[in-house]
Amino acid sequence: MKRVLVLVSFAAATPFALLAQAAAVAPEQAHSVSLLKELSSPFIMPLWACSALIVYLVIDLYLKTASKQFIPPADIDTLRTYFRAGDYHGAYAWTAANSGSVAEVVHAGIMHSTGGKTASEDAMGAAIIGENSKFQNKIAYLSVIGVIAPMVGLTGTVVGMIQAFAAMGQAGAADPSKLSGAIGHVLHATASGLAVAIPAFVFYYLLRNRVSHQIHELSLAVNDLFRCYPYEHMKEVAFEGGEHVAATPNWVTGAASVDATSARG
Repeated sequence: MKRVLVLVSFAAATPFALLAQAAAVAPEQAHSVSLLKELSSPFIMPLWACSALIVYLVIDLYLKTASKQFIPPADIDTLRTYFRAGDYHGAYAWTAANSGSVAEVVHAGIMHSTGGKTASEDAMGAAIIGENSKFQNKIAYLSVIGVIAPMVGLTGTVVGMIQAFAAMGQAGAADPSKLSGAIGHVLHATASGLAVAIPAFVFYYLLRNRVSHQIHELSLAVNDLFRCYPYEHMKEVAFEGGEHVAATPNWVTGAASVDATSARG
């Protein structure tokens, strides 16, 4: 939990730190006014939403990929008890009734064990890929935020500079200090975009590597369960919900073809 708080604090504090540093050159009163204006800018508000999404994704993924959460020791012990007793119907029913990565993978392995070792291992491999995709799809949002946030900030800067130049052109102002002040003001949007994008990319790579490690540990745990699995005794077994639907070809058995209308019914 301490690590989670550190990660959240880093994600939440970074944008404020960079914005404060960017505005530090102004006087104290002007700094406060400028910062408040930038935080309420139409181009800054989407970055606030991105920051909130980063915090949510980091907390959610970090907690769900903890070792005890991703591969619960209690689940492994329960399955070992079923496997040691040879109660594979019980193990199949337990995995069907429980959620989690371990239950999903073992359920697929037992269901397809009637087709032999290769079929069972292929099914577990597909289930592991599916579990990995669930997490990688969420992690990908961090990468998307890291790409979009600087663009949003740059758009705000460009629009602000266009407005500043247009206003100064209409007023006929020739004071360079006013122009530099206006440019410095709109650059807050770019700084905000980078302040959001940098943590997003950092957490993207950290969480991606964390998930890859847990997926590897899941593969090891499941392979250990299915070591010496009695595939030769599973050929005639039918697990509930895992019955075979592929029959011998009708040109071999001589059975009639299925009508399309009756097949839909």
